Amino acid sequence: MKVEEALYFFRKNKNLKQKDILTYTDTSVYSRIENGKKFLKFSELRDILTRLSVPLAEFSEYLDDDLEQKQFRTLLKKYKSNVHDPHMKKELLDYYHTLTFSEAMTIEHMSNYVVIKTLLSSRWNEISPLKQSELDIIFNLLNVKEYFFQYDYALLSHTIFLFDRSKIDILTKKALPVKNMNLRNTATKEFIKNMINNLITTLLRKKEYELSTHYLTLAASQLDSVNDLSYKVVLDYLKNLTQYLSTREKQYKTNIFESIDYLNKVGEHNLAVSIKTEVESILLNNDTVPIFIQANL
Repeated sequence: MKVEEALYFFRKNKNLKQKDILTYTDTSVYSRIENGKKFLKFSELRDILTRLSVPLAEFSEYLDDDLEQKQFRTLLKKYKSNVHDPHMKKELLDYYHTLTFSEAMTIEHMSNYVVIKTLLSSRWNEISPLKQSELDIIFNLLNVKEYFFQYDYALLSHTIFLFDRSKIDILTKKALPVKNMNLRNTATKEFIKNMINNLITTLLRKKEYELSTHYLTLAASQLDSVNDLSYKVVLDYLKNLTQYLSTREKQYKTNIFESIDYLNKVGEHNLAVSIKTEVESILLNNDTVPIFIQANL
């Protein structure tokens, strides 16, 4: 929906008349907003949503941009549940062919493009791997930013394992510690968690144990700002995995699988399976796409 369509949708479903919304001004003001004939100020949107008793986050879920992203994530999850479904493959390929990589594309579309390439280029002949020229554009795009928002973290989480050590360092110093962590929404924190996981596992595959410990310390310094049990468990497992790979002391390996058991007990089965698969892959020195790209689609 467009903004004005969403406003109409909520107002009608709450059985309110146009004159009931912006009561401090002429009714025609709201009428022109809902009809798309007046520029909507943020202060007006805030007042309207307060009158409708609708949080901004819920309202945004109904807008076109968010709906497209939601539909894309749903499509990927359906594919993941049945990777051999030809219908799902066709839908994903149809969507992929609507995306043309360029510096001018939105960062949301760029993130979607990268996920499809990263996840499926090794499985489908119709999709080629990311090109170095594309990675260079992504690096340059992120490198000029001083503050990372949701899709900056999404894009970084999907590509960080593809950069060389120097570029990983440059981008990670921008991404960690996370600025204003307490203000980030759930979706952004999810991408941050994925980015940290993919960063650390990439460094572990490169046997960069000291650097892994350094970035884990930065991430852990913000635990008080993250009311997310799975985030804390992921950091704990990464810490134990780093310690095990650097010392080979069995207790750290035991701690990893205790974390996996705990996740299963609290119902985080998908995360538990993802971590178990990733740990086994790293211990066997297999070079694979980070599990968190696949697990959190």
